[in-house]
Amino acid sequence: MSEEIKKETEVMEEPIELEEPVKEMKIGEVDITLCNELLQLINDELNLTFTTDSGMDAIKSAFEACTSIEYAEKTYEGYQIVKELQYKLDNKNQEIYHIVLVKPEEVELTKDQNFALNLAVMNMSDANALKCISIFPTWESYIGKKLSEGIRVQYKGELWKVRQDIATVLENQAPSIETAALYERIDEEHAGTLEDPIPYANTMTVHKDKYYIEDGIIYKCTRDSGQPLYATCASLVGNYFEKVEG
Repeated sequence: MSEEIKKETEVMEEPIELEEPVKEMKIGEVDITLCNELLQLINDELNLTFTTDSGMDAIKSAFEACTSIEYAEKTYEGYQIVKELQYKLDNKNQEIYHIVLVKPEEVELTKDQNFALNLAVMNMSDANALKCISIFPTWESYIGKKLSEGIRVQYKGELWKVRQDIATVLENQAPSIETAALYERIDEEHAGTLEDPIPYANTMTVHKDKYYIEDGIIYKCTRDSGQPLYATCASLVGNYFEKVEG
């Protein structure tokens, strides 16, 4: 055997080191140590055998509250229903727990239920809508489609209302200050009184006799703008605002 081939063979015969998955895990506030090398997914049921210093109630609560379990570069999501939880003692009198988790059954709404739900969302006030932004469709889902005036969409964690009918939503025209003619950001409702002024922001349409606050200074609106404003309150004093003294 030549020297070159011998060297190559020596390299190939070196043992391969395989890293075992880390068995120490945290489920919520509960620390567990897996007794078997892998989590077992059997017939869409997630099985774990482990030891822990926590009691049965704490274990059950932790798994029910856990939205996802990460292990060995895999993520198991939605397994929150405890189908089975039991333990036995090993030969060292240590408690070995076994838990079987399943996903909640998906409830399919009827046509009437879907209609009622969509109608309720459509008629929801802006104040209530801000409390549940995630139920509204994303702006991205309308790209290439039509959007009607008054529809509310979520974009980057904020809620926006469509100002006018949009025949085709373009990818480069997302809700922002640059597209204020198309979208209006919905903010927390304020009375617009001296005691409860409206936080002013660019792209806002202002109304006569309402009070607005910007950088800690309160301004009174002297006339309706009828369209979104792009400048600061301070720069619009004498045009749309007057500064409130004291």
